[in-house]
Amino acid sequence: MPASVIVLMYHSVLDDPHDCADSIGIGNIHGTYVFRKQMEFLARNYNPVSLEDIRLFLSGQKAMPRKSVALTFDDGYADNFEVAAPVLTRLGVPATFYLTVDSVKTGTLPWFCHLRHSFAKTRKKSWIDLLGRSWPLEDEAARAEAFCAACESLTQLSGDSQQQALRAVERDLNAEPLVRKKNLMMTWEQARRMCQDGHVLGSHSLPHPNMTYIADKDLNYELIESKREMEDELAMPVVHFSYPAASLTGSSTRRTLAATKQAGYLTAVTTTPGLVNNGDDPLALPRIGAPRDFEEFQWVLQSVPLVLSS
Repeated sequence: MPASVIVLMYHSVLDDPHDCADSIGIGNIHGTYVFRKQMEFLARNYNPVSLEDIRLFLSGQKAMPRKSVALTFDDGYADNFEVAAPVLTRLGVPATFYLTVDSVKTGTLPWFCHLRHSFAKTRKKSWIDLLGRSWPLEDEAARAEAFCAACESLTQLSGDSQQQALRAVERDLNAEPLVRKKNLMMTWEQARRMCQDGHVLGSHSLPHPNMTYIADKDLNYELIESKREMEDELAMPVVHFSYPAASLTGSSTRRTLAATKQAGYLTAVTTTPGLVNNGDDPLALPRIGAPRDFEEFQWVLQSVPLVLSS
């Protein structure tokens, strides 16, 4: 059977995931202890590879060893540098980190973190969405459903229109704004140090819209401008991209693939589950969300290639 690669998707790594449950989201955070165990298991039993290795594999320029696994991190949180990268560097495990450029520039969390915080903290009993639909907010499950509905609306916007919609929802919910004593986003200096340590940085757009839903002019601007700003800050080519999703199913289409190629990217990862196989489009690479539990992580690495290849 031809070699295949598991590409794992991470977001945040914190000592106490509950500390940012109402902003980054508990489902997006791996505990430091579990993450360290996962990486030690990976380094002992598998072959960690980079996105550049995958690119060369798909172009026929490099063979891929059995049990190859690549790591990716979306959004650009500061803990990627402070917590995850030291573990990876110590173990010699490469990773690709995709930055939400506007959030790195401003030091503010992405829009969906502010949105999650508002739904978690509001005292309102219901909310009327941008389409005029009423959503109850009386328990955690109802708030989660309303939050997803709001995400589906805001992720289809970009730039000022997205920020204006966010402000409107925050006003409707009348919740205290999200204020953190510590900057939770990576800085450009930290990003440069990660490059020096051998990790790869890629773009995750400017403000994190779903690229499949925004207009052509916004799509091209997101791809080109985020790439340009990262290259100016890092003084190196940026050729890897991660399609933001944020609630809506699907993060890439033929239109986005064509635009990504035109902008000069060589690889792009999606949120579509699956393995990377020989012959795949390097601008539409599938990924698997990394489990937050260690035993489930082991099961995924051992079983998923057999399940998906059968």
